[in-house]
Amino acid sequence: MGEVALKVIIVEDEHLVRDLIKRCINWEEIGMSIVGEASNAYEAFELVDKIVPDIIFTDICMPFIDGLEFSKRVIEKYPHIKIIVLTGHEEFEYAKKSIKVGIADFLLKPINDEEIRKAAVAIKEKIIKENTLSEEYEWLRVQLQKNMPYLRERFFNELLQNSINITEINEKLSYFGIAVKTDSFQVAVVEVFHEETGEAVGEEKRLLLSMLSFDIIRKFFKEDEGVHVFNDYNQRIVVLCNDDTIDLAECCESIKNMLINRLKCFTSIGIGNPRQGTDHIGLSYKEACDALNYRIIAGKNQVVHYADIVFSQEVQLDIKNNSIDTFSFFLKSGLAEKAEDFIEQLYAGTKGELITIEKVRGLACNILSAILNVLIESSIKLGDVFGEDVRPFEAVFKIDTLPEMKEFLKGVAVSAARTINSLQGKKVRKLVQDVQEYIAENFSDCDLSLSEVARKFFVNPSYLSRIFKQETGQTFIEYLMKLRMEKAVKLLGETDMKAYQIAEEVGINDPHYFSICFKKFTGTSVNEYRKLQ
Repeated sequence: MGEVALKVIIVEDEHLVRDLIKRCINWEEIGMSIVGEASNAYEAFELVDKIVPDIIFTDICMPFIDGLEFSKRVIEKYPHIKIIVLTGHEEFEYAKKSIKVGIADFLLKPINDEEIRKAAVAIKEKIIKENTLSEEYEWLRVQLQKNMPYLRERFFNELLQNSINITEINEKLSYFGIAVKTDSFQVAVVEVFHEETGEAVGEEKRLLLSMLSFDIIRKFFKEDEGVHVFNDYNQRIVVLCNDDTIDLAECCESIKNMLINRLKCFTSIGIGNPRQGTDHIGLSYKEACDALNYRIIAGKNQVVHYADIVFSQEVQLDIKNNSIDTFSFFLKSGLAEKAEDFIEQLYAGTKGELITIEKVRGLACNILSAILNVLIESSIKLGDVFGEDVRPFEAVFKIDTLPEMKEFLKGVAVSAARTINSLQGKKVRKLVQDVQEYIAENFSDCDLSLSEVARKFFVNPSYLSRIFKQETGQTFIEYLMKLRMEKAVKLLGETDMKAYQIAEEVGINDPHYFSICFKKFTGTSVNEYRKLQ
């Protein structure tokens, strides 16, 4: 296929001049074709709308509307059209006006064949160049659209890493069309694992599980504009919630059950605290990751909220070294043996180096700083760990052998971990006691449930279920049912109430279900039990 000729029209009030322009050069030879002519601007406007040419040659002096005004109107409507003005005026003012209007070139009369040819060829090259750039731009635009999901994900990860300032954040939110519903942001991080472990699970199987999980979670939040689902740099699934009306913990419980039931996998979900402002999303993410790491203690298939494992966040530990973060996590979790092993391995890592007492003391100061930060976070008095004379750093600089330093640090770490563990135990016991009191006061409410009680005490249902069983030896349901049945037995012995009335009194709406529960608890039916009294 040959090159498509550029369309040219001539606007000139003198017929002879128009004829001269048409004949002055071989237009086909330079890839152009004269497709129309007009004697004034009004005729030309109709012609332009009908043909939409590539190039217009126009006289400047015409009746009704002059060439400059005509050109201005054409360019406003069709910016791509190139206009060459023919004028008998050589004054600088005309050239200046032409540039302002957007005219491509202007030629002086009388018409010179070679000048017209040069101008036409130059305009053609300009059009070809612009078309090429336009095509390249369009190709790039298409590529950009194809990569938009990746670019959005990268932006969200920049938010998690706190790697961009607030101005950049606002610009990118606008560019990606992400509406901010409230000033509150909360992050959850999801990890999924196959039930089988070891070599049986290949990389492809892991990727497929991750993709299927991602799709389930994305569809779960499909109708929620304030929730964004994406992968972090570690290929974990991140849920970023920017909607105060959504209970993220409750959603995560539902997601956990869906993933387990549909994909037959293990699932762990960590949830950070709600944080104010886009510049604090990274903090909620870090908390979610810490909560996720708590699966070491909580076990698989758990939703863990950061607020359930850290009791005071007024002072935030801000040490970027990952290994120190791991050590801090062991302390927060009360894992004394793990903390001891960490210290041993930290100093074991210096073998083969030229070890000096200065380096031994430097590492010790890092560990002590981490311990102090964790104690402050947990609202623990330093004297409870270090004794009345709190001078741990002074002790570090008095020790001059590696074995003594390790022994000192292990002692402090164990003391800190055990103190934290004891504090956690007290708080857990107090929470369970408060829950037991609440159940005792409200067991007659037929709507009483684990989720409702967890919401009442601002904790995660999975966490409450776990610690309740740990402290009482019974599940929440078992404990509630025992309390209801004990009350039912008492009412049977002390009143003449009917079975269905007693059922309602102890919070069970269905008399048949009440009868089943009663027989299971006492070994006899309601009527038989009453006869025995």
